[in-house]
Amino acid sequence: MNIKEPILHLRDSLNESYENTILRGYFGLFGHPVANRFAIVGNARTGSNFLLDGLKTSSCIKMYHEIFAEHHREKGKDFEKILSVLYQKHDKSISIVGVKLFYNHLTEDEWQKFLSHKDFKIIHLTRQNRLRTIVSLEVAFKTGQWTKSNKSVAAGPVDKRITLDPSNLVQRLAKLEADEKLAREQFKDRPILEVVYEELVSQPISTFQRIGEYLGVSDIDPGKIKLTRQNPESLERIILNYDDVFRALSNTSYSRYLSS
Repeated sequence: MNIKEPILHLRDSLNESYENTILRGYFGLFGHPVANRFAIVGNARTGSNFLLDGLKTSSCIKMYHEIFAEHHREKGKDFEKILSVLYQKHDKSISIVGVKLFYNHLTEDEWQKFLSHKDFKIIHLTRQNRLRTIVSLEVAFKTGQWTKSNKSVAAGPVDKRITLDPSNLVQRLAKLEADEKLAREQFKDRPILEVVYEELVSQPISTFQRIGEYLGVSDIDPGKIKLTRQNPESLERIILNYDDVFRALSNTSYSRYLSS
């Protein structure tokens, strides 16, 4: 693991502890109730950190990270307690509260409970090239580097080279596709905004303007985003067994992912 990762996790834990004790007590007395909430729903490695970095530039949005993830709790436990954080009082400048919620963060029972809360607007974040999602995930596991800022030193191309198992690649891609389809079905009866990773990073100004209009805020500033793309290299350069991957996907509907 990259030496920075434990430091970042410690910082996040301290920030979470601070928010859950001192700030929560303070705003419980002097804060105000917030009527509006939203969730960023999607999969890992689809640009969620980039999206959060942009949303945090707004003085009107309070963003919570992966508070339902397994590195914060035992999956299936404390759902209501964690959810209550999104309903607590906040600073008077906050008009909407958001949370990042991946498909695998909740059990099926917890998803049903979450779906019963109709007040959440949904930002559905996806990535057109699902093979890139898998590659990015494997690279992050290998390097221990989950984000890259414009001031950080990223792992070089050699450090990031990975091997994919071609025998289960179609199944993994199909699972990503099925998860996206299920999410759209689950949220079809409420406001949902589809945001695509490729548009988010290539057209940040217009995409964040669309997001701001959807959330009812006007002060998101993409120019202040510090994160940058982590894996711009070609797939041939990153995947050690690219020829095997090519053969596994060449005669499938997923072959289109090989060209980008």
